[in-house]
Amino acid sequence: MELMKEAPLRSKDFWLRNMDLDAGVFEAAAAEGKTLSMLLEEQYAKEREPSPYLGLTKAEVLRKKETYRKRGEDAPLTALERCYKQLDIQVSGAFTDKVEKFYQYANAGVIFAEYWSDRIYAGMLKTSFVADFVMGESVIDSDNFHKVYLETLEQDRQLKRVGEYEEFPEVQIKVAEQSLMMQMFGVYVTLSYKAMRQQRINIFAAALEQIGLQIEIDRFDDLVRTLRLGDGNSNTPGTTVTTTVSGTIGTRDVINWATALPTPYKLDKAVGRKALLQEYMVNLADFDNPGATWNFIGQHYKPEATFLPVHYEWDRSSIPTDNFLGVDSRFAIEHLTNGAVLIETEKVIRKQFQGTAVSHGDCFSVFDNNAVAIFDETH
Repeated sequence: MELMKEAPLRSKDFWLRNMDLDAGVFEAAAAEGKTLSMLLEEQYAKEREPSPYLGLTKAEVLRKKETYRKRGEDAPLTALERCYKQLDIQVSGAFTDKVEKFYQYANAGVIFAEYWSDRIYAGMLKTSFVADFVMGESVIDSDNFHKVYLETLEQDRQLKRVGEYEEFPEVQIKVAEQSLMMQMFGVYVTLSYKAMRQQRINIFAAALEQIGLQIEIDRFDDLVRTLRLGDGNSNTPGTTVTTTVSGTIGTRDVINWATALPTPYKLDKAVGRKALLQEYMVNLADFDNPGATWNFIGQHYKPEATFLPVHYEWDRSSIPTDNFLGVDSRFAIEHLTNGAVLIETEKVIRKQFQGTAVSHGDCFSVFDNNAVAIFDETH
């Protein structure tokens, strides 16, 4: 079958008619710390109407669409989805188009390159625990980062009542000596446009989501290691809880773990290997009392309640078999990212797929190691 002949993208009804669709648009977006999807939302707002996704990252857009669905509402189309609709490209459902449909118009390959990014992000979110554990995400535009922190101990930084003419105590904010290096997570994808152009778009999407899933697995491994070992600035976990009897978890150990962190921190999230998690859960039967003040599901706690952390199974070598790793997710660790899945867009746009790199830059900064704890069963 012959390739579709590319037609000029000049329709007066196409809302992107005033936007240059070439590889340079990705560089323009990156220069502003944005993805192409974010620029498309801005352009749609200028050309047509305000968008509920304006200014949101891909992860935030996907979560917002999920919120619509949970309310039983149809999620509004994103600007990228509106492109598919106006280009008459069916990307989901039982009768999706073939990949070559993305190249029916000149420069529409740019839309296909962003489709790659979109589906990879969707795969990342299917297995993501990162958002549950981090206090926030910051987009940085360099390969390294120097964190800031308060140098003094708590008793030295407490606010003090001072009399007339007395000086306030001094608290110094310092920049860490050890910089954090951005880690690249990625894969080199080998494929051929000639072999792949007749594939249905949804079949190709499944492969892209698998790439995203693996990127996210590797990224959470990095988060776990950073919490356990620190980020290079002498900030390993501030608290260690050991079981009363080595090699055995008892009811008292569950209580000690739930109350491990010093005031005002609250242990709300924890991660551990499967076998240890199973042993821990056996002991929770003693806490199944409607009249008690235990909080099992990680929602906001009442002041009088004792808080049981939500545990996540992570059966990988990034965490020892006899350890839980717990955090107060409001204070423990910050996620630093370059803000986008990076794809060799020139190759995608020009249909030169033989080897295409897909990558994502991340690192993690321990914000407050007093909000991090280790549970050690064998000691």
